[in-house]
Amino acid sequence: MKLDYTEFSYGYAFTENLIRASAYGPSSAPVFPNLIQEAELGYDVKIDLPAVPIFFQFKLPQLMVRDTAKEISSYHLPLSTPFFRMSLMRRDFSNQHQKLVDLERHFPGTVFYASPLSENIAHFNASYSAASVHLESALFSPIDIGPLPDNENHSIAYSRTSPFAWFCSEPEKIKKITFEALVDSVNNMLPNRASQTLADSAFLAHRKLNELLPPQLRNAEGEIRQRIASRWDRLEIHRDIDDEVRTSLVELLVMRELARVGLGVDMAIAQPRQRETGEEQ
Repeated sequence: MKLDYTEFSYGYAFTENLIRASAYGPSSAPVFPNLIQEAELGYDVKIDLPAVPIFFQFKLPQLMVRDTAKEISSYHLPLSTPFFRMSLMRRDFSNQHQKLVDLERHFPGTVFYASPLSENIAHFNASYSAASVHLESALFSPIDIGPLPDNENHSIAYSRTSPFAWFCSEPEKIKKITFEALVDSVNNMLPNRASQTLADSAFLAHRKLNELLPPQLRNAEGEIRQRIASRWDRLEIHRDIDDEVRTSLVELLVMRELARVGLGVDMAIAQPRQRETGEEQ
């Protein structure tokens, strides 16, 4: 059956809760916010720390409540109701999944489908109030799923309790990744990038991302940059930011917009948290 909240609400709540938790909670993977959030939260201070880009494709599943579901009745998977069925975009309708596989090859270990674990609006609202929607989510690697074998319907079946999920229609076990595991993985990546500033990481990521974008979007990049820079300059809070920092942050926002429009993914930037003394945690 359909969940009683929307994919848009889930994607917004995931991103907003991640920002809220990163700003005030113990997480070590802050998100790079949009212009308005960035004005409110002041992530500018983290500009010189190493960074890892993370990409999310939000998917709203169906909640399966009957044992006649094919995953149980036909495939005999070790699932019990209720469980979730996250549909993948059919290959003959869209090359979305292949784009995500290609993106993960460029950015190993940082591209994910994100799908909720909230079975109803009451649970979803409670998670949102607790700033834990990103924690109440299942993450899946496109490369772990692999290329779609044909033009038929395919989906991922998963539950709240199992550490695994199943790619169907020919069932194949895949890993269900938690947000906590993602944070641990990112923390392991960051020391290897200690010699790179956020600006360095943005430049390298931008170059890789451009290889995957359609030509018409690459041609529009200058216009997108000009629009974002203009919006940035209208924000009073940024008047005291030096030109180098401004340029780096605008470039990240351009990259985020290109990823959103060209690949349909939302981009975050993970960095180590920094104490007020300037010492990293």
